[in-house]
Amino acid sequence: MQKDDHTISPLKKGILYMIQKFFRLFKSPLVLLLGMALFLGGCGGDVTAEETRIVMGTVARLTVRADEITSQAALRDGMAVLTAVEEDADGAVLARVEAAAGTGEWTEVPSGLYETLALAQEMARQSDGAFDITSGTLTELWDAARAAQYPPTAEEVAAARAHVDWHALELRERAADDGEHPEVRLLRAGMKIDRGALIKGLALDGIARSWAAGGAVNALADLGSSSILACGVNAEGEPWHIGIRNPRGESRSDLAAAAQLSDAMLSASGDDERYFLCEGRRYHHLVDPRTGYPAETGLASVTVILPQNAMEGTAWAGHEGQLSDMLSTAIFVMGAERGRSLLSEIPGAQLILIGTDGHVIE
Repeated sequence: MQKDDHTISPLKKGILYMIQKFFRLFKSPLVLLLGMALFLGGCGGDVTAEETRIVMGTVARLTVRADEITSQAALRDGMAVLTAVEEDADGAVLARVEAAAGTGEWTEVPSGLYETLALAQEMARQSDGAFDITSGTLTELWDAARAAQYPPTAEEVAAARAHVDWHALELRERAADDGEHPEVRLLRAGMKIDRGALIKGLALDGIARSWAAGGAVNALADLGSSSILACGVNAEGEPWHIGIRNPRGESRSDLAAAAQLSDAMLSASGDDERYFLCEGRRYHHLVDPRTGYPAETGLASVTVILPQNAMEGTAWAGHEGQLSDMLSTAIFVMGAERGRSLLSEIPGAQLILIGTDGHVIE
């Protein structure tokens, strides 16, 4: 993390040093925040308030620039969204869907979950299956392999891959006297939904709605530095400055690119987050659902940036966090050329690709 420190008192410098030391205990981020204040007052009664918490398996940092009442309320509401997503109220419903897999039975689901699954299916269609929400068995297999530091056998991959197929996830809205009831079913026994593929995007969208309702117009949510919501401007009145880390850099502070964000969502996927090396080969967590193995497309990092209102007038409106999350995964699996075409029709979208040699792909 880099910071202009000429406006920070010695006490605040000491606090900053302790926080930086704390963060070094965690994994190297794909994206670094540049020039972010800790808790500083300013003119007009505005303050920059920040809260950091370990939630959803990552370090979440929320920063709000507003009057004290608004900023504290925004921090409270933002953390409440993260807690709700982590508690995973839909988990029990998805467990019932998975338990009924292969039986032909439909399971009624909440409308929000139905909408999320419908969007995931649309991304699967657009990416020709490079993003597949039904890849839960493959995710479990490679999580276990990473824990063992040894890749699964071809037979194990094939067995897990047999339970992955987005075409076998069906959704319908059943009409009844009291209205429509959203329902879901999995056509093959043993299929599982990869809930983790959506969780950060869902959180960003929830925080964006919360902050818009509460009047927090200048704020930033950083979820493990791979998912970021940037609203308005920073304390200097400028867009939020974001550094894109080099996944092949010698240190976690090595940057490959930079971006300036205002009213935008950022999602990054990279092969240096969760991986292991075996016999000279890197096995990372970004698995191609169509092959069952970690994707090998010459990419080490994919960063997708979308304006918050990029999808107005479409089914994706208000879900730009989920969209950017799905896109970064899909593009990593698809590769640079096809990935660019997937993003080409989204107004204001930006794409930063870093190859396995650590250089930005133009």
